[in-house]
This record gives sequence, C-alpha cells and structure tokens, in this order.
Amino acid sequence: PARRHLRSDRLAALGVPDGPIRKGLAKGRSISLPDGRTIAPEAVLGPPEAGKKLVIVGDTETTDGLADKVSGADLLVIEATFLERDATMARDYGHLTAAEAASLAATSDVKQLVLTHISGRYPDEEILAEAVRTFTNSLIATDLTTLTV
Repeated sequence: PARRHLRSDRLAALGVPDGPIRKGLAKGRSISLPDGRTIAPEAVLGPPEAGKKLVIVGDTETTDGLADKVSGADLLVIEATFLERDATMARDYGHLTAAEAASLAATSDVKQLVLTHISGRYPDEEILAEAVRTFTNSLIATDLTTLTV
C-alpha cells in the first residue's frame, strides 16, 4: 500500500519538535504541541508513495505458483542455473533455466530481472543471451552488484 512520509520542511515551519511526538503524525493522528496548537497530519504529510517490491527466489524446479507472488515486482532475483537445452537436467537437480526465469518475468509485469546461481558449465554471456531473448531488462548478479530499486 502507498505510504505518506513526514515532510521535514513542513514540520520545521510549524515548529514540531523532533522526537516521539512525530510518531502520531506519521500514523495519521493529530497531535497537540506544548503551546496548545493542534497539528493535523494533513499539514505535514507528503503525497502517497507506492512502496517497492523486491522478490528473491532460490532453488526451484518450476515457476508454477510463482506468478502471483512476483507479479508487479520492481526487481526479481531468481536462480537460472541451466540453459533451456539442458531443461531435463534442470528438473533433475531442482533448478530453472534462464529462459524459464525470463518467461516468468515477462508474463508477470516485472520491471527488472537479476539472474543468480548460474552453473559454471556455461559462460555468463550464454545465460544472459537466453534470458534477454524473452526479457530484455535482465542481468546476471555478480559479487558486489549494486542496484537501486
């Protein structure tokens, strides 16, 4: 659900002191200041802002039942251990292919896909190419990768 954040400029202009007194405003309740003034939350809350949705999926041999959970995710981090040509092996070991991960992202209105748990038997470029054919906003996680959600 959308959240509304306290606006520090408005709090300062109205003389609302720092501290626990602000908690009521953040929760949508009016507060009384020591000087007798009542401050309504509408006076200090900014516009509604939608939250961000991050979904991380570990080892899984199927995407069945995941679509509703990843739907609308800003970022989906998911394993893509195998290439589609080795889908049978992927099932045997309880993993996904890059194509399956990308297909899930494409059909679930995901904004960005990050592939992880890649088998060393494939060059990263092959895994990424398979994913990008279905979902262009894909990348492979590397150590110390930093993303803004």
